[in-house]
Amino acid sequence: MPRRRTGVIVIAVLLAASGLAFLRAEQVKLERSPVGGTRLQKFFSTTCPIHRGTRCSSHSALLSFRLRKPGTVALAVETGAGQIVRRLTPSAGRRLPRGRVKVRWNGRTDAGGTVPQGTYHLRVDLLSLGRVITLPDPIELDNVAPTLTLVSRRGVLPLRYRTSEPAVVYVIARGLGGAAGRAALYRGHAGHVHFRHTQLDGAEVRITLVAVDRAGNTSAPVAAGSVHLPA
Repeated sequence: MPRRRTGVIVIAVLLAASGLAFLRAEQVKLERSPVGGTRLQKFFSTTCPIHRGTRCSSHSALLSFRLRKPGTVALAVETGAGQIVRRLTPSAGRRLPRGRVKVRWNGRTDAGGTVPQGTYHLRVDLLSLGRVITLPDPIELDNVAPTLTLVSRRGVLPLRYRTSEPAVVYVIARGLGGAAGRAALYRGHAGHVHFRHTQLDGAEVRITLVAVDRAGNTSAPVAAGSVHLPA
């Protein structure tokens, strides 16, 4: 067979193979993912104070997704660079039915140590399908408490503050004098505190502020002095 003809055949075979590979890749893109309905706790802390009904109700993150078909699945937590830090199931996997899967991660490694704070991802190894899916939703481990700073002068309204990171600021007002024994809770907004109508309107109160970040870490309380609330 002439060399030119052989070369043409080789090129044609390569082009056909490339075309088939391209079509298969496009088909995979159009296939419905076997994993859906992800619900990952985006922020959590292993050191925050645990209180029922608050942002920090446990020292672990709840990770959940829906498995569209039954199969053998291995779950792990990995870094952004793809390094596995904790296996949540045996590496050989578990046979799971179709439906929602829920696991918790306590921020620890396979060896029992605490991982550095940062961003992590849930890795879903679908062993029965020969596929690995790393969920893009981040899991942020944050063990650093926010810093709360009073910007306005103590004992002066309006009350202004700033925080070192996104956080909810709670303002506790405790009555003085004739209002002793009474208290009210307010929430700051955008660096300001607006004292809305409560049983302490017009009373002299002592103000304390506390910030709670998205993971549930709590700042040190900040005393804002005593003020007379608007009547």
